[in-house]
Amino acid sequence: MSKEDKKYSIVSKISIWLNKNNLNLDVKEFLILIFILFSLTFLIGLFFRPGLILSILFSIINIFLFFIFINIRKKRENIKKENQLEQFLLDLVGYLYGNPNILNSIQKTIEDADYPLRKEFELVLNDTRKGLLLNEALRNMIRRNSSPLIEIVLIGFIAANDKGVDLIGFLKDQIDYIREKKNMERYVRILSSGPKYTSYLITLIPIVSIIIIILINRDIVEILFTEIGVLTLIYIMLSNIIGFFIINKLINYYGGNRVIK
Repeated sequence: MSKEDKKYSIVSKISIWLNKNNLNLDVKEFLILIFILFSLTFLIGLFFRPGLILSILFSIINIFLFFIFINIRKKRENIKKENQLEQFLLDLVGYLYGNPNILNSIQKTIEDADYPLRKEFELVLNDTRKGLLLNEALRNMIRRNSSPLIEIVLIGFIAANDKGVDLIGFLKDQIDYIREKKNMERYVRILSSGPKYTSYLITLIPIVSIIIIILINRDIVEILFTEIGVLTLIYIMLSNIIGFFIINKLINYYGGNRVIK
């Protein structure tokens, strides 16, 4: 692979990652944003006593928090899309009864759909207008999204469309599957509420401890703002964020690999 091919491959991977995280940015805009965030925090850190080391640590923490924010935002967007998917399929079944043409039925269903799921199917129709087959346009939608539910439903839809299966019957089964999945998720959410709140408590313990120590001995503030004190605070902050992230990752773990990458 040539250097030019590798360059375009990296750009393509970043672009796919941006789409999966529901970020309406191109690759250049995203890299500029990261550079600005890193530069600002780096410059702010230079004003403190430890200087260069603190600047680098501040920049790393800021970038780390930025990616956590993106991950949280992605999950919220996925939840919105998944919640809208059941109603979208119900409307699609209704239109298919009156008109067996899939593209026409999707077009009519989109008119009643809400964002952000509506935007995804608008892109599917735009792809078909450019000459892509419906199944390939749906594969592009899977690549744009990180939701396992959307992937499962669309892969089944593609297979049913390829094999000439009755789409109305298939979509009804998918609607039942979504409802059953939601019931299971509610049950799992109840079971995992204990560890989830434990992660919040573990995160708060060091913060509360520092506040109590400061209230008991106010001279500790001077120690905290020395070079060693600042580095200790940064270590505490990083370890808390990482621990919180790991616990929540384990609680919300989704097993299995994606079929279409």
